[in-house]
Amino acid sequence: MRAALTCVLAIAVAAASYIGSGNDLRAGVAPTPSPQPAHRLFVALEDAAQVVLVTGPEWRVTRRVRVPPGPHNVTASADGRYVAVTSPRSDRVTLLDGRDGRILARTPLPGYPHDAAFTPDGETLWVTAEQGRRLVAVSVPQGEITRRIPTSGKPHDLDVSPDGKRVWVTIDGASTVQVRSAHDGRLEAEPDLGGAPHDVAFTRDGREVWLSNWSSSQLTVASATTLRVVARLRVGEEPHHFAFAEQDVWVSDNHRGTISRIDAATRRPSGEVRVGAAPHHVVALEDLVAVAVHGTGSVTFVDSSGRLKKSVEVGPGPHGLAIVPSR
Repeated sequence: MRAALTCVLAIAVAAASYIGSGNDLRAGVAPTPSPQPAHRLFVALEDAAQVVLVTGPEWRVTRRVRVPPGPHNVTASADGRYVAVTSPRSDRVTLLDGRDGRILARTPLPGYPHDAAFTPDGETLWVTAEQGRRLVAVSVPQGEITRRIPTSGKPHDLDVSPDGKRVWVTIDGASTVQVRSAHDGRLEAEPDLGGAPHDVAFTRDGREVWLSNWSSSQLTVASATTLRVVARLRVGEEPHHFAFAEQDVWVSDNHRGTISRIDAATRRPSGEVRVGAAPHHVVALEDLVAVAVHGTGSVTFVDSSGRLKKSVEVGPGPHGLAIVPSR
C-alpha cells in the first residue's frame, strides 16, 4: 500500500512539474511552442563598439555584442544565416551568426573597411577598403581574405546584384562607378553617371540601380543592363541611403533629419517623415520601415503610410542596420 501511494505521489508531482513548465497534458493537445520573434534587426553603435540585436514585432533590445571600435555598416546574407559589420577605424570586419549574434570570425582588414555586401549564396563577402584603395573578398563563415583587388580610387559603397553576377562600387570624388564581376572582381565597365555617387543599391528585381550623390539633393537611377542613366530626381537636401519596399523607395536625409518616400513606379516623391537628427541607414519590412537615427541614439519605425509608430533607444551613435527575417 505504501509503495502504491508513493508511486501515485511521484506521478502527481511529475505532472504538476510538466504543467508548470508550460506544456499541456490534455489528451490530443500539443504543447504550445514559445513565440519566436518575426524579425531580428542588427544595429551598429558607432560610438559604443557594439552591435545591438533588436527583435520584433515587439521591438526591444535583446542582446548586445562587443565588436571592434567604430562599427559602421551592417549587412545580412540573403538567407539570414550571416551578418557582417565593418569597423573602419579598427581595420576589422566581424562576421556574426544571423540567428543570435554570436561572433563567428574577426577579420583584420587593413585600409579602412567601410562597406560590405554578401553574394546571394552567402559564401563571399565583398568589402570596400576605402583608404587602401582596394576591393576585398572574404570567405564566409571562415573570415579569410581570398582576394585583394586594386581600384582606381577610394572605393566607398557597394552592392551585389540579386543574380550574383556583378558588384557596383562607388569611388570617392569620381562621377564614374566601377562595375565588377562578383565572381573574381574583374572590372567589366566604368560608366560615367554624373554627379558624385555615394550610396548604391539594386532594386529587388535587379533591373535598376539607385545612387545618391554627395552634397546634392539629386538621386540617379541607372539600368543594371545598359549601365545608362534612366532617371534623375531631387529629394530633400542630401539623401543618403535606400530601402526598397513593395511599392515604394525610402531614402534617409541626413541633413534634414527625415526619411522620404518615393513612388517606385513613377519615381516621384510622395511624402516625408521627420525622424530626428542625422538619420543614416534604413531598411524595409513588410509594413514598416526602420531607420537608425544617429543623433537620438535610437531606431525609429515608420509604417507604410508614413506615420511614426515606435522609437527604440539602442545606444550612442547608431549608423548601419540590417534586417534578418526568422525562418
